[in-house]
Amino acid sequence: MSFLEKDLEEIIYCTSEERLNLAGLEIRGKKFRQLKIGNYGRADIVTVSKDYEIEFEYINHTEKLANPYLNITVYELKKDNIGVAAFLQAIGYCKGIKSYLEKRGFDRFNLSICLIGKTIDLTGSLCYITDLIYKPSDSYIDGYLTSCDFYTYKYTIDGLEFEQRSDYKLKDEGF
Repeated sequence: MSFLEKDLEEIIYCTSEERLNLAGLEIRGKKFRQLKIGNYGRADIVTVSKDYEIEFEYINHTEKLANPYLNITVYELKKDNIGVAAFLQAIGYCKGIKSYLEKRGFDRFNLSICLIGKTIDLTGSLCYITDLIYKPSDSYIDGYLTSCDFYTYKYTIDGLEFEQRSDYKLKDEGF
């Protein structure tokens, strides 16, 4: 049996957030599949979640005092190797989403990219990007890319397992 990209997409889209997190894939928000982003193309999966800038927790309730902002993540899936073409494809989708939202008066949103494949292309410099994009811990940066994550997957008898990948460097850095 051949495992295809559409199978990976189907499993991620149809599986609950909780089960995906248990399998190693951090995902949150409402999932959209094959989302058409104008002439920028169709994204495999996009998630959207709402966060608040300021929250106060009281004994019986939580009060949210600031306007919400959106966290939008573009998931680009590859059945095999993640390369620079997958990253550039996701960048195009992010640009389309940003343009769409700005034309409609939305200005409170973050964009993130998550690339998922069986392996990561280590022959170029793309693998370093996860360590160089700013990841805010508790704030937002309106309309800009705030993270790029790599995950590899294994398809086993127990289902899909994901592993977040980062911290790549040259074997011989020369210093």
